[in-house]
Amino acid sequence: MICAEAIVSRLREQGERLTIQRRAVIETLCASGDHLTVQDLQTQLAAQGTALTETTVYRIVQWLKDRGAVAQTDLGQSGVVYQVIDRTLHHHLVCLRCGRVVDVEDCVMDALRERLRREYAFEPRIDHMAIFGLCRDCRAGHD
Repeated sequence: MICAEAIVSRLREQGERLTIQRRAVIETLCASGDHLTVQDLQTQLAAQGTALTETTVYRIVQWLKDRGAVAQTDLGQSGVVYQVIDRTLHHHLVCLRCGRVVDVEDCVMDALRERLRREYAFEPRIDHMAIFGLCRDCRAGHD
């Protein structure tokens, strides 16, 4: 997991301004190392003594997402989550019936990335994706 200082340094090198609130969100995301909703972030920040509105937290994670530091993923019933982008990218398979979420390695996206580059001259940013369908157990009970 990339530490908060590395993200802060990279953003400063890009000429970005780091407010106390932005730094608090970065530190909370890094300390968690997990997928967090805006509400999760807001709760954890409040527990640390930093009271930010939901709108402020949302704007900060969108700002971080736009700068490539955070990935946003819609996990369906689990909601939209945010996670620091690190060197071990991963994606999720989300079962539409039981809600199970299975992590998959980033390499499953390699062929898609290459095809988008080759056929559409498009450079994709696939850093944290959710793919919806039916898990093995739900398919077995449905066939």
